[in-house]
Amino acid sequence: MEVKAAGLSDVGLQREGNEDAFSIQSSLGLYLVADGMGGHLAGEIASRVAVEIIVKSFRRWAVADTPEDELFGYPESSLSRVGNYVLSGIRLANRVIYEMAAQCEQYSGMGTTLGALLVKPGLVVAANVGDSRVYMVRDGLIERISRDHTVVSEHIEMGVMTKEEAAQSPLRHILTRNLGSSENVDAEIFEMVPSGNDRFILCTDGLTDLTDDEEILGLAKSEKNPETLCKNLVDLALSRGGHDNATVVSVFLEDNDHSVRQGLFTKAGTSVRRSLRFLAQSGKKLSSRMLDLDTCRPISYTPSQGKQTNHPV
Repeated sequence: MEVKAAGLSDVGLQREGNEDAFSIQSSLGLYLVADGMGGHLAGEIASRVAVEIIVKSFRRWAVADTPEDELFGYPESSLSRVGNYVLSGIRLANRVIYEMAAQCEQYSGMGTTLGALLVKPGLVVAANVGDSRVYMVRDGLIERISRDHTVVSEHIEMGVMTKEEAAQSPLRHILTRNLGSSENVDAEIFEMVPSGNDRFILCTDGLTDLTDDEEILGLAKSEKNPETLCKNLVDLALSRGGHDNATVVSVFLEDNDHSVRQGLFTKAGTSVRRSLRFLAQSGKKLSSRMLDLDTCRPISYTPSQGKQTNHPV
């Protein structure tokens, strides 16, 4: 199976800074997008810290083939080992951002959404928190394989609100989950079998606020280059006002033997409701490794200078 991927982030036409971040780690098969929020520079820091922690923790666990019972938080029995690596990385990122916000006044209230995709031979893992989305294009159809954690999304599921009403609702950007707002986080995570020529699109709401699923499908079906697809999608958001940062990561799969397997969900990870293993004994240790508490700044973080268009991590 051959995998091609590209990513693009644009500050948009109405923002001065870019609070989005993304990461393409083809050697790991790991792809991430994040949309930060919360005060001057805090959103930018939250998104970058989330992406960096997930990448670093996944790499460390994958290289060491770490057993599930040694991960951050209890493993989910319905997930593969690498699926639990993704889930535990999300949990760890959430805890670090939460502690940063709790201990540093200037970061109070900061957080970030997250969309994640892991591609391995015979396995795809998709996860999200918040309203950053993960789409799959297969056999000429588009499927949203993430779930928006917003007030209006829950209202739609309960039948209280229609999709048309939700699109106009002043509550449409109010999140019910994000990384950093609470000590623990419930992430949506699924595992599935890839098909011959799947295309995956990870994006922030700077794109999805200004487009619909069918428009994304139209561009994805007509484009064979993931880099060009990212540019076309970002350009579409800019052409409609670009009121927010817009970030897109495209991942194209190609089966070298051209076989097409049945694409179905093999496992669905349950929501994370168990307390984390290291709640009392190692919370401070985690933050001290990731955060300089004297300056309240992530150790590996370098402030951006001026306006950003691309913001990969």
